[in-house]
Amino acid sequence: MNSTTDNQIGALWDAMRSAWAARDADAFAAVFSANCDFTTVQGERIQSRADISARHGRLFRSTYRSTTLDTVIRSIRYLCQDLATVVVESTVTTFDGATLAGTHALAVVERTTVSGTEAWQITAFHNMVPVRVPHSDPTSEAQETRVSDLPTTPAPRLRHLAIVVRDPEKLANFYTEILGMRLFHRDPDGSCFLSDDYFSLALIKHRLNGDTPLGINHFGFHVADVAETSAALISAGSPQPAERFTTRPFAEYRAIDPEGNWFDLSAHGFGGTEPPRSGQPADDSN
Repeated sequence: MNSTTDNQIGALWDAMRSAWAARDADAFAAVFSANCDFTTVQGERIQSRADISARHGRLFRSTYRSTTLDTVIRSIRYLCQDLATVVVESTVTTFDGATLAGTHALAVVERTTVSGTEAWQITAFHNMVPVRVPHSDPTSEAQETRVSDLPTTPAPRLRHLAIVVRDPEKLANFYTEILGMRLFHRDPDGSCFLSDDYFSLALIKHRLNGDTPLGINHFGFHVADVAETSAALISAGSPQPAERFTTRPFAEYRAIDPEGNWFDLSAHGFGGTEPPRSGQPADDSN
């Protein structure tokens, strides 16, 4: 292909940068096809332009409110005349120039007709944060780091916090309208579950006749292997984590630390990515 076609594809990322600077989520999403398959750095799949716009709209109102997007296209490979893959690196910087995030992405772009006009669109986009393997002084055997020495199991990540509150709906409105979180689940009793697309916040309805006090109730970790983490907890003297039979779309196991603080363990993650397990009673505890 010629440089004109390369420039047409490059214009997609030009438009993304301009839309980011304007905090215009619809304009940002416009370069993607209506049914684009978009995978985030957390491995979550977004499968429509509308959802891409909604997700970035929340980010523009919260985490990325005062940031700049820079992109560098590393390669364009044409699979056929109207289809190509694009390798691109992106950097998000804060207003003072500090790097907030750096990602590598593989995109599939397709030439199509939009409203009677020929144009390129992104039909698939897989984003990732590259793993940095530390470099060592080759003359120092003590400092040498081999790939085989690096951990193979991801470390547990804190992904969830539950707070017992008087008015979940009022607080949910506060966190969605002011801080850009999204409501992804609501219990029959009015408890609300929010996400910023990484961390989830559970606003548990306080029961006037219950024993659970107001305030922080428990937190939760996303782990690679519940059995492995449970074994480590037991060997450290903690009770064996108990399975939580619940209709809520997360929190498979409940554990306790040496001082009696509750925390959840989830292998599939928090944020509503797992459907409720059928045939099991709801967990009435907070």
